[in-house]
Amino acid sequence: MSKKQVNLDLPIEALKNESARQRWELFHRAIAHAKESNNAALDDGDCNVGDSEVAGPLLTIVR
Repeated sequence: MSKKQVNLDLPIEALKNESARQRWELFHRAIAHAKESNNAALDDGDCNVGDSEVAGPLLTIVR
């Protein structure tokens, strides 16, 4: 047997694996939420494009 193999018979190892699984799940949920939030912000920005023509340019060049 390899020494790299994890012994799952010990309760502490099972707890560590469950904790790691929960952290990864939370991480992936946070990434999905950030993507949704970013896409929503981009969509909101697209709706305001028509309004910016009336307000004037967003950037000006100063010399």
